[in-house]
Amino acid sequence: MLKTTWKTEYKGHVIELENRVNLERLIVDGQEVARQPGATWEPRSFQATIPDGNRSMKVDANTRFSKSPRGLRFTVSVDGKEIYSEVKWPPRWYLPFVAAGLILTSVVLRLVGL
Repeated sequence: MLKTTWKTEYKGHVIELENRVNLERLIVDGQEVARQPGATWEPRSFQATIPDGNRSMKVDANTRFSKSPRGLRFTVSVDGKEIYSEVKWPPRWYLPFVAAGLILTSVVLRLVGL
């Protein structure tokens, strides 16, 4: 399945966001803590808590479309402090360009007579 994954680590905890077609999942330490359906480019916000000794840390994770650089920006904050931000272009966004290229190639080959 075509999916995009962001992954970071903070104080021994693995925080991961999985972006699939019409679904985003926030995974902390291998367990899904939140999910939201909808289109890929819709802005989303997730909240979770992770243990840190005898207290809990609040994790805020956000996704939104980024114009510069183009793609999806995933940002993670722990207790209000940003720890991770990265922009990725999901592989499935290339599919329309690939399809257009194949159609154009087949039209050119038919015109040339091959």
